[in-house]
Amino acid sequence: KIGKRGKAQSLVEGFDRAKNDIFVMIDADLQYPPEAIPLMLEKIEKGADLVVAKRNQYKTSKIRSFVSNSFRALFAKVLFGMNYDVQAGLKAFKKEVYAVAQFTPTAGWAFDLEFLHRATQAGFKIENHDIVFEKRLNGKSKISFVQASLEIGANALAVRLKPIYPLHIPPEEKGSMRGAGIGFKRKKYITHTTLHHSHSAIRTFLATQKVFILSLLTIFLIGLVLRPLLALGILIAVLSFIYFLDVVFNLYLILKSLHFPQEISSTEEELKNIKETDLPIYSILCPLYKEAHVIPHFLKSISKLDYPQDKLDVMLLLEEDDKASIEAVKQMDLPKYVRMVVVPHSMPKTKPKACNYGLSHAKGDYLVIYDAEDMPDPQQLKKAYLAFQKVNKNVICLQAKLNYYNPHQNLLTRFFTAEYSLWFDVTLTGLQSINTSLPLGGTSNHFRTNDLKKLEGWDPFNVTEDADLGIRLFKRGYQTAMIDSTTLEEANSRLGNWVRQRSRWIKGYMQTYLVHTREQFGFKHTKGFHSLIFHLTIGGKIAFILINPILWLATIAYFTMYAIVGPTIESLYPSIIFYMAASSLVFGNFLFLYYYMVGLAKREQWNLVKFVFLVPLYWIAISWAGFIALYQLILKPHYWEKTIHGLHLNKKQNKILA
Repeated sequence: KIGKRGKAQSLVEGFDRAKNDIFVMIDADLQYPPEAIPLMLEKIEKGADLVVAKRNQYKTSKIRSFVSNSFRALFAKVLFGMNYDVQAGLKAFKKEVYAVAQFTPTAGWAFDLEFLHRATQAGFKIENHDIVFEKRLNGKSKISFVQASLEIGANALAVRLKPIYPLHIPPEEKGSMRGAGIGFKRKKYITHTTLHHSHSAIRTFLATQKVFILSLLTIFLIGLVLRPLLALGILIAVLSFIYFLDVVFNLYLILKSLHFPQEISSTEEELKNIKETDLPIYSILCPLYKEAHVIPHFLKSISKLDYPQDKLDVMLLLEEDDKASIEAVKQMDLPKYVRMVVVPHSMPKTKPKACNYGLSHAKGDYLVIYDAEDMPDPQQLKKAYLAFQKVNKNVICLQAKLNYYNPHQNLLTRFFTAEYSLWFDVTLTGLQSINTSLPLGGTSNHFRTNDLKKLEGWDPFNVTEDADLGIRLFKRGYQTAMIDSTTLEEANSRLGNWVRQRSRWIKGYMQTYLVHTREQFGFKHTKGFHSLIFHLTIGGKIAFILINPILWLATIAYFTMYAIVGPTIESLYPSIIFYMAASSLVFGNFLFLYYYMVGLAKREQWNLVKFVFLVPLYWIAISWAGFIALYQLILKPHYWEKTIHGLHLNKKQNKILA
């Protein structure tokens, strides 16, 4: 031993030098029975991560028994909620527990409580093992009982006040992320990514964000009490300016997109001249959960890809608890290039967690994600391969365009199609033209596999992991490019199903906004310009979804109840604010409807243009989903609302909005 004196320092040195997978710590005075060790190890073999000796009988002095039991009741149970003999000098645990829960002791003798507290917070399974605490057989104690008790008690209070950040669980082997995870708030999450918690949505709000939001609300509420008209006037002025700025920015974006289209295209001759022997292996991830009925549709779509089948690595990612889908796939005669990969059961139960596991099994040099209901352009993989040869090395992601193969199913699918046509054919290409961040779509994202591993995959706690990844890769100095290839999806045709899907998307955008505003604007290397764009494209859209209904009601009230509320509303709009607000109301709404038409025109979906005039009904539904998303963000941030796919395969299910 070469370190400082004290039990805690000695233990840390010993653990750091230990070579085996199970650690046991025991006091040398043999008051703890060594014969209990094999029995404790049996509990570890049966699934426990850590076993603590529990002193149920004391053969020592009554004072020692009283102090130990008092400490256990007061500090362990009351302060920490742990029903363990925390100061017991006999413990057995897996090496992984120490690797995750390790810390630098601040007191010479205080180790056990903080170690157990951190192990508990990391979600490890801890069990007790009853023992008899014997009298000391040999030697004399080297510590002062009173001094050690005071030190341990003071340390307990200090530990309780110390914040516990998410604890990182290391991967199963070096060079891989498989088996890696995070322990937080007494739960163990195996996420198969080493992404640091500061870049993850595992925590919804940081303390600084809570303080900032509460401070703004407090100031506004105080203003409403003391000077209500002034407070409302300032709020309306700020909102009117943001809305006006958004109108101007979107007009600029659309003009850039139309005049300087940025999609990376491949000519027929280029595609024809590709030597298939030069093509790399391409991995395709298809995450599925309780939707075995859609798999034949997916396999049919994949079979149409114009790519050598011996260079395809298609993975059906199935959750371990989805027994029905696993059994259904086992009964299928899968092509040689398709394999089933069962994702071990763990939380969170999300698509990005499954994709991270798939990434760790990928064989290809390139990788793409498709949903089970997707119908990709047959030449998309070749187009992506050619595009990667044309772009700069800092372009590490290619986003194909998305649209729908059932746009005419009902009114909802028509709105959905118009929205996607605008977003993927106009808006994203406009964002690419100014070299800024692109929130990715949930499918048809193409990567060099090694680049994706360097990005540490997807955030398993973000329910729109695609948008988050698009922002994260940009912040690390990389870019995304659009390719002129389309993947057709199934437009959600049932209102309830659509609301679940849309509320999840909006909640994920909220998570993305909160994660990427933890730093000072989140875009340090871009001098604020791209930070402003991020605030408009992500933060602004979220805010508008929640605020629009209030402004709509105020506008309706102004015209229908002018005698009652008209003068008050007018007093809140001085001239310059009125002109900005009126411009946003009249020109902004007209332009947005026009943009939908532009997107449909680019898709040559002329028969859908007339339905654009009903899009405000769609906006109301989006705002309703937005309030659900806000509710879930606070109470169920990581809950993944399952969207039912394959509704178009059963026409009897599609009566709503027909």
